[in-house]
Amino acid sequence: METLGEAFQEVYKYIVNPELISPGFYTFWQITRIIFVGVSVFFVGLLLYLVSVNDYLTVRFKEGYSELLKSKPYSTIKLEEDWSEVEKQAKSESESERKMAVIQADDMIDNVLAQMGYEDDGLLEKLEGLNKEIIHNIEELRKAHKERRDIVYDPNKSLSKEEAAKLISVYEETFKDLQIIG
Repeated sequence: METLGEAFQEVYKYIVNPELISPGFYTFWQITRIIFVGVSVFFVGLLLYLVSVNDYLTVRFKEGYSELLKSKPYSTIKLEEDWSEVEKQAKSESESERKMAVIQADDMIDNVLAQMGYEDDGLLEKLEGLNKEIIHNIEELRKAHKERRDIVYDPNKSLSKEEAAKLISVYEETFKDLQIIG
């Protein structure tokens, strides 16, 4: 009694036996196999090339690794890193750095609210749709956003270290309210 594996081997030998196949069909079969192997090698090579020139997989691996180590979503980790940079800029001696810190903090709030589902055109419209139950310091945040707009549209507007610290503290309190930073 033959085993199932031996039976399959016998069938396979019968199918691929060149003596049982007509010479014209066997030649066609061999050419077709060569073509398909070539096409497969080409596409595998193309895939490897595209993976090597694109850093998507590397970025996704780093994001996943960061999430695993810190037990937080990558967007929160990235936001915390960006926030520490904003805090450094706000304490800078350079007025342009302090202005940039306020602008970046405002943009970060805008992005966070967009991720939360507030899809209005600008931050001011998003803030108009919010109340104190969602963000406790909503009035201060609106004032800070207006200060940011003044900074952007009036290049002669000055921003002292104290003013920058006050504005940044409003944004920081908002992030804490939304439980994004600790």
